[in-house]
Amino acid sequence: MKGSERGVLDRRAFLKGVLAAGATVTVASCAPLATTTAPTPAAPSGPATVVGPSWIHPSSLVRPQPGYGGAHLTWKFGDTVKWLPPDKFPADAAADTLAKLPKTKLTNMYYLMQLGRIWERKTKDIQLGGGGATDTTFGFHHGSGEEGEYVGMCAALKNPPETPLDWLGTNMRHHGAYLAKGVDVNAMCATIWGKTTGLTRGYASYRCCDFNCGLSGALPLIGLAWQQSPGLAWSFKVKKTQQVAVSLTGDGSCSSRYAASAVRTSVNYKLPVVFVISNNFQQIACPSASICPSPYLADYFVGMGLPTTVVDGNNVGQVYSAMKDAVDRARAGNGPSIIECLTWRWYDHSGLAGAKVGVDAAWGLPYRTDDEVRAWLSRDAIVRFGNFLVDRGLFTQAELDSQTTLASTAVDNSIAFARAGPLPNGPDGAKGMWPGFVAPANQFFEHVVRTT
Repeated sequence: MKGSERGVLDRRAFLKGVLAAGATVTVASCAPLATTTAPTPAAPSGPATVVGPSWIHPSSLVRPQPGYGGAHLTWKFGDTVKWLPPDKFPADAAADTLAKLPKTKLTNMYYLMQLGRIWERKTKDIQLGGGGATDTTFGFHHGSGEEGEYVGMCAALKNPPETPLDWLGTNMRHHGAYLAKGVDVNAMCATIWGKTTGLTRGYASYRCCDFNCGLSGALPLIGLAWQQSPGLAWSFKVKKTQQVAVSLTGDGSCSSRYAASAVRTSVNYKLPVVFVISNNFQQIACPSASICPSPYLADYFVGMGLPTTVVDGNNVGQVYSAMKDAVDRARAGNGPSIIECLTWRWYDHSGLAGAKVGVDAAWGLPYRTDDEVRAWLSRDAIVRFGNFLVDRGLFTQAELDSQTTLASTAVDNSIAFARAGPLPNGPDGAKGMWPGFVAPANQFFEHVVRTT
């Protein structure tokens, strides 16, 4: 027997040996020695599974998998209707919280939702229909359809005239969020027209920023806001100001190099930051479910030790309720949270492909069906909010209509303001590059700048 086989008894050899010795009983099988069976431990109790695809409420990290069942290979165009929220706000705790807000705050929330929608609608029509040399505007990314998310989120933050301000960092499409954070609509409109009266004085097209209201800027690379906001939050933590930083990014940003490291660092240092994911199912031009293994982008971060919440982004009450919980948690020093808002982007990622003058939304795009668009338009965040306010007896329709009229007038005035503003001078593009130094314009044409 080989050394490696010592102590190993082959069953066939054993039986041959027993029979050769004259045994009359054949051993058919050998039972293991009886042992005391330990009681089966109870399954660990986790958060309860929340029922429902798109009106999911906070506090659960375990969710069902509607639609494509978590297997992206079975995704079909049109499947986003499986996440379609109910026609009216559910009678839940979030709705009750919303109804208890002061009427002045509810009025402002409805006004801001209409202001963002009407501003995008009118500027879209101008860009599509022309209007002369005075209407040579910068193109921008439209966020129509996401107003419930923008206003519900910002309503839970400290905005002017409150101090100290909470801060918001975004990518590029969230003009409705800028207005909800306190940006002046005239200045924002002048920014799109590239005028010196705009937020960036004609320097950076639609990359809006306004430090007076806590808007840190629309960053040019998808996903950068994931890392910008923790930087702000670190400053707040060191200074002990009890301010909160918010990152607002889209669904595609969750696959960027910035997301996981930003969340990990924020959890490790318990930074006062809230990451808000605007999931409109479309990324740039690709259905999220065609590449994401989970029905919810928040599931990417479940194992990182922070609350992840999925809400109906077209329900301003659910967004506000979840955001207030997350902001209160951050302000109390308990670290970051993630809120995913399921919503729907009405237009293309950038530009206005499939859009028409006087018609809401874009049609005929290759990465979504027109039936999907119609279904999600029927869950318009503004219409649902207005119906809620009237059904609860908090507002009359006439009161809401008056806010819509005020918003429309403000937009018309902002367009007139933008048209009247001066364009920047070309050489001014070299200003402000270094403190106290005006760079010569010809430095961009292989001119060597002296350092002594």
